[in-house]
Amino acid sequence: METQTVIIVVISVLVVLAGGAAFLLARRLLPARRTARLRERFGAEYGHAVRAHGDLAKAERDLSARLDRRRGFSPRPLSDEERRDHGDTWSVIQQGFVDDPVGAARDARGLVETIMTDLGYPGLPFGTDDDAGFERVARALSVDHPEAVAVLRRAHAAGRPAMDDRERTENLREVLIAYRGLADALLGGLPTTGDASRGERIEEAD
Repeated sequence: METQTVIIVVISVLVVLAGGAAFLLARRLLPARRTARLRERFGAEYGHAVRAHGDLAKAERDLSARLDRRRGFSPRPLSDEERRDHGDTWSVIQQGFVDDPVGAARDARGLVETIMTDLGYPGLPFGTDDDAGFERVARALSVDHPEAVAVLRRAHAAGRPAMDDRERTENLREVLIAYRGLADALLGGLPTTGDASRGERIEEAD
């Protein structure tokens, strides 16, 4: 009996130790897997979130919350007419860049917000031309379009220092191109018929 008791005790201890080891291993592996998934999904936006929060855990909670909100949202399909109207609006904005770069960049952001509204993005009070409004747009789009958002963030950040007129125009050109990337992603492609050189004219304009 004593031998059997010892064997039972030993087995019980081994089971407890194995369970504890598995638990500790899971605690180490699960966060690493979550980090890898978030890095893969968000790309450069992952690094931006870490810098913005100054804490890895807070950044990952923020990104995970964005994913949770996105899972509960299904974009409304746009009609061909809506896509065409948005494409026409973009053409007008793009053509107006040379005469009014500031207005074109502002209108480009407004168009992106309008497209997001038409798609049904929830809980986004648009129309505020400030950093908080910009951040709401960037965060909402970062789940599905992280690369385009990364381009927009770089252009937005580059415009902060005081610049001469030429540098400011160049920055606004980059901002406009970044918004074009977002509009293109949201619409599944901007129309290019009628004037295929419009985008080139933006990049070449002084």
